[in-house]
Amino acid sequence: MSRLLIVVDMEGISGIERYEQCVRGHPEYEEGVRLLCNEVNVIAETALKSGARTVSVIDWHGGGGNLDREKLDSRVEIVPEDLSPGYDLAFLIGFHPMAGDPAGFISHTMRQGLAVAAHGQQIGELALIAWWLGEHGIPIGLISGDRAATSEADRFFPDTPLHTVKRAESWGRAACVPVEQSHEALRTRVERVFEQPGRWTVYPPTLPLAFRLKLQRPNPLPGLLPWLEEQSDGWLAGEVARTRDLIDLIDVISGMINLQHRNDYIQALARDPNVRKRMNQVQQERISQQIEEGHWSP
Repeated sequence: MSRLLIVVDMEGISGIERYEQCVRGHPEYEEGVRLLCNEVNVIAETALKSGARTVSVIDWHGGGGNLDREKLDSRVEIVPEDLSPGYDLAFLIGFHPMAGDPAGFISHTMRQGLAVAAHGQQIGELALIAWWLGEHGIPIGLISGDRAATSEADRFFPDTPLHTVKRAESWGRAACVPVEQSHEALRTRVERVFEQPGRWTVYPPTLPLAFRLKLQRPNPLPGLLPWLEEQSDGWLAGEVARTRDLIDLIDVISGMINLQHRNDYIQALARDPNVRKRMNQVQQERISQQIEEGHWSP
């Protein structure tokens, strides 16, 4: 009997075809949440029938808070980003490709406008999470997402089964496999994973982990961090003892970028006395800008 951990993102979920469905506060977001919860439920139900003892889920999208407890199978436990409880198997579900992939739906790494490289090549969230799991000896049994994400997974993790649910038509638009068809195929894949534990593969990183980061837009704040060195080609370089340290560092840098965005919002709102109307307008402008700038080659 296995303890299954699902690490779930949103962009690569079956049925999500528009960037707006992944944006908290947008009218289309609730539909995205419904599709997200349905996909977790399909996996959980099949896994529990196939031999899983427990099913836990880490909500990876945008810092969490996207899963609706009322829409989830009651047997699924939402857990924090902490691997210390110990898990026997992990699924990476609903993922997108790394920043700079022109064939990907909502391609980015941790946040839009940031690229990450390690071991001499650019990497995405799939590699970061797989290495984080690998440091804890947790194997990966299944990876799902759009066609570009599963192609990326096949390059980095060729021994792990994949499930493709859509293809990108542009950075912010995708064409999905019909949801029921995707879910039926997903059930079959989950059953096979539990039938073939020999295919569960651990992917530990080479440590210490030397890395490089690059921002799409100039921002002086990350360069002030004492453990980052600014290089002549515009990348920031450093080294960490664990993959989780790099994930946490990216979260810190993301917070710095958010401060800049917040200042932009404040300045925009200050120019208009009709705050509510202007706030909605600024949000729409930001969404349009994110879609326009989505495909970025660092």
